[in-house]
Amino acid sequence: MLRSIWVIITIPLVVIHFAILYFWVFDWRKLVTQVGLISWIGSIILGTLVYFAYRKFIRNQKFTVISRKVLFSSTLMTIVLGVLALIIEAIARSMP
Repeated sequence: MLRSIWVIITIPLVVIHFAILYFWVFDWRKLVTQVGLISWIGSIILGTLVYFAYRKFIRNQKFTVISRKVLFSSTLMTIVLGVLALIIEAIARSMP
């Protein structure tokens, strides 16, 4: 039961992470809106919480190990995109 709940949460979360990647590359203006930033930060927080829940509650099942790795990778990618966006914004603001 718990495994199916985590899968139901994980799949849309990974899709949201890849949607954030798509918008970051092709249409970044949608990410800097209020809804975009809430989605970005919320998906990072939810991804981190679900990853740690996977580590705590579900162990050593092949599917859950793969799900956990995919979730960790997509959450890490979203965090890196956020850091890069902040660096780019700081560099752009420092230019005369």
